[in-house]
Parts: sequence; C-alpha cells; structure tokens
Amino acid sequence: IQRRNQKLIEVAPSPSLGDALRSRIIQAAKELAAAANCDNLGTFEFLVDGDARGEDSAFAFIEANPRLQVEHTVTEEVLGVDLVQAQLAVADGATLGSLGLAQAYIPKPRGYAMQLRVNMEVMDETGATKPTGGTLDLFDLPAGPGVRVDTFGRSGYKTSAAFDSLLAKVIVHSTGSNWTDVVQKAARTLREF
Repeated sequence: IQRRNQKLIEVAPSPSLGDALRSRIIQAAKELAAAANCDNLGTFEFLVDGDARGEDSAFAFIEANPRLQVEHTVTEEVLGVDLVQAQLAVADGATLGSLGLAQAYIPKPRGYAMQLRVNMEVMDETGATKPTGGTLDLFDLPAGPGVRVDTFGRSGYKTSAAFDSLLAKVIVHSTGSNWTDVVQKAARTLREF
C-alpha cells in the first residue's frame, strides 16, 4: 500500500500470487540478475495486472535496485536470513555458497510478514497529512514473538519535520499459512505502539 509514492505497508510473500506465477517472476528476476552480472544484494520489481488471476498472467519488469531497500525486513522475516549481514559479508569477499545462500539453499518463505511505516505526521481537517516534529515524551515499543521494531526513536528524542517523517518500521511475522494471521498481528501490534 502506497501513499504519494511512499510505501506504507509491505507484505511478503504476496498473498495474491499463485505458486506458478511467483515461480515465473522469480525466474525472470534471476535471469535479469545474471544478465546484469549482479554480484551482491539487489531488488527486481515487477508489476502484475491486479485484475488478472491466472497463473499465466502477464507481468512487466519495472525497475532494478542494486541495493538494500527499506522494505527488506519482510524478506528477512519470512526467509530467516539477515540480508544486511549477508550483503556486508559478500562485499567483504564471502561467496553466497560460503554463507549457505547459494540459490539451491534459499529457504522457502515461512508464513507471512508485514512491515508498517510509523510516521511523524499530523492530519488536517480534510484528512491530508503533513510531517511534524516535537519531543517524544513517551516511546514505549510493542514487543513479543514475531514483532520487530526498527527505529531511532527514544523517550526524550526531539524530532524534526525537516526530514523524512519515518519514525519506525513495525515488522510482524506469522508462521501461519493464512495471511490474515499477520494482518491481525499487525493490528494488535500497532494498537500497542
């Protein structure tokens, strides 16, 4: 889910993709990575027609990012792989094979993960949002199994509206096979925040 080209909610793996379509997209990403001689972490993005539901649905490549993206946390959670650690190790000369991350050993996703962006914003009378700043008098983070919060915030921290309004990324993971489990966990976790 995006607002003004900013991802607010990210889910992995996509609950709307069937296995065959997912496999075709993964194969396309692998072929693009090989053709570009990628030698470290990167992201390949594709668009799938939201109205198409078949396994033979068309998809289109939109962009490649030769870097870690802010939503990498959902991939980390469902695969159980620390992508930041792996990226640094590869940059230091390790091979994917030596890290246990050769393609044949990439684990299948376990359950679903959702990342939710918590922004420092105020809403006006029309419902429009704008960045805001101030002091975080109380900053009590949610916790528990399958809950992760990446943040710079702390009680007493003075925020600024002069920069990106991101305060925290709340990441929840559910090992259940029903993706609504992670939605329910996300709702509970955000209420705790």
